Amino acid sequence: MTEARLGGYSLLFGTVAVALAYAFSPGRGMVDTVSSTSLADLTMAMARNATLSYAVAVVLVLGALLMLNGIVTLRRYAAPVPRLGLLGMAVGSLLQMVMRGFDYMLVGMGEAALGPDPEQSAQWLASALDMQRTVWGLHFTGSVAGYAGMAILAFGLVSRPEPLRLPPVLNGIVSLLALGSLVLFIAAWHSNDLEETLAPVFGLMSASGIVYMGLLGWRLAVSGAGEPATD
Repeated sequence: MTEARLGGYSLLFGTVAVALAYAFSPGRGMVDTVSSTSLADLTMAMARNATLSYAVAVVLVLGALLMLNGIVTLRRYAAPVPRLGLLGMAVGSLLQMVMRGFDYMLVGMGEAALGPDPEQSAQWLASALDMQRTVWGLHFTGSVAGYAGMAILAFGLVSRPEPLRLPPVLNGIVSLLALGSLVLFIAAWHSNDLEETLAPVFGLMSASGIVYMGLLGWRLAVSGAGEPATD
């Protein structure tokens, strides 16, 4: 098991794990889905499906850890411009792990808010909402770093594709999609209506990004890369 092969498979399987965990995240994914603009509804959805929420948080942390190993490994073999993009994606992965730690605590707060005492429930919910705002701040930072990182990575791979050797046109398309996602994400952040309108678009772009990341992992694993790049 070479460094490149381990890093490639880490990126591939880490991406799959994160994608599946997000898909089954209560409130955010396909389970008990609520509006992304309502932090109270999101907290209650997580609490109503506490067992799944706890499991998803753990899977996301482990998946992000695998992704981070793959990103760091690929960075050792990539050219300077892709390295800059991979740095942004590494920051995004680290923040994802921090956010999932907060999620683990939020589930417990939400469960307490479901209790029979209205006054205590209101207090727990208020505390959970304060933490949710912190999570959303981290979500903004991580998303901006991740989208920008992917745009720079794919752009850099157009002219320096080694060791992945993906078609330049594919890298160019991904770079434009990631840049468009960044612009739309920032615009939607300032408008709840725009965020809800663009939700299907973000879903499609996220799916494209997941496929691309998995492809990067696969190409690194089978590249037969030897010594890391030195320039």
